[in-house]
Amino acid sequence: MTEEEYMKDRVDDQIAWYGKKSGINKKYYLWSNALIIVFAALIPFFAGLDAETLVWAKYLIALLGVLTATFTGISALYKFQEKWMTYRIAGESLKREKLLYLTGAQPYQGKASSFPEFVRTMENIMNNENAVWTQVIHKKEESSETEDTTVIPK
Repeated sequence: MTEEEYMKDRVDDQIAWYGKKSGINKKYYLWSNALIIVFAALIPFFAGLDAETLVWAKYLIALLGVLTATFTGISALYKFQEKWMTYRIAGESLKREKLLYLTGAQPYQGKASSFPEFVRTMENIMNNENAVWTQVIHKKEESSETEDTTVIPK
């Protein structure tokens, strides 16, 4: 693979992918949290209304509680904030390293083997992002196993 092919097919493609995924997860995180705040704030408002004359208020309070719990669960399950941050960090790291390489700045300055070093560095950045998710998944599995094996005394 040539330097130009690697830059176009691997580096630029990954920078675009991380940017897109980061933006999507940021949007989902902000929207889900905004909805959680609004739904949770409306619960005490509707609870303060006269329940005898507004019979529908108790159903609305219940619905808002369900929506708050649902959006909180979905946000925790899909880890929008963690993905947003991880993807943004990886994408920005790739951009920075590409800039260093293209400008011939340290650590690539004056080295004949700078392209292989650049490739190693770029692949390490992408591999580290994958490793972070492996750790997150294992932590989630370990916490689930710990919770599942808890014995409740009689």
